[in-house]
Amino acid sequence: MTPDPAAFRTSQPLAWTYHRGTEGRLFTTPEAISPPPQPGREDPTARWVPLPPGVRVDAPLAELIRDRVSCRAFRDRPISLAELATLLRAGYGTVGVTDDGPLYMVDRAVPSAGGLYPLELSLVVRSVDGLPAGVYHYVPLADGLEQVREHPVPAPLVSYLFMDQPWAAEAAVVLVLSAVCGRSMVKYGDRGYRYLLLEAGHVAQNLVLAATGLDLGTVNLGGFFDDELSGLLGLDIESEIVLYGTAVGHPSSGNRTARRALGRLQDS
Repeated sequence: MTPDPAAFRTSQPLAWTYHRGTEGRLFTTPEAISPPPQPGREDPTARWVPLPPGVRVDAPLAELIRDRVSCRAFRDRPISLAELATLLRAGYGTVGVTDDGPLYMVDRAVPSAGGLYPLELSLVVRSVDGLPAGVYHYVPLADGLEQVREHPVPAPLVSYLFMDQPWAAEAAVVLVLSAVCGRSMVKYGDRGYRYLLLEAGHVAQNLVLAATGLDLGTVNLGGFFDDELSGLLGLDIESEIVLYGTAVGHPSSGNRTARRALGRLQDS
């Protein structure tokens, strides 16, 4: 059977419009702009939590890639603050400085179009030793957390926000990636939206591989109610958009099939 070349365009018109509208075409690329780095979303009045030294992950990369598996069944057991610090640094932390004459860059753990690093990392914390439950924002350059909401988020609300996925509420913490669109799109125009999505994927993969090295379970969450989740995290939805989530906790089993809990996926 010959594939219908128009199937994508006709069956998913919004996705098609997005794809075509962000294509790079000869003679239509906007003039390159090199904007100065913009500060992150920090609140100097928020309660500050410095991060402790992390936990060293010694497993070879090939082993981490092989062992990674989505986990939808978590134990009711906290992770340590040191483990959380390891994940945050692996996902979007700073790893060094490039200082070469006029070029000065703070290097991160992932590639970013134009070195603009438009993403922000928020945390919905349920069970982390040494960290009260609530909502936090990671500040990479200062290597710490600022508290956004000091009270625990009710489990039914967390599950609802992630479209009734119960494992989101059962994980020790849900890490949420958002993007301050202007940081990237001021240089790349509409195509910069693609770069936001690519960068979120880089960060999420670092997170899940680091978690695998810590014997933690993870499941990535692409389904959520955007505006409601943004409200919980304290985001300005006119300029910052939620892209991706990763639930992290201790897996209920060492068995790959049991971790996947595919029966729960069918029931949800």
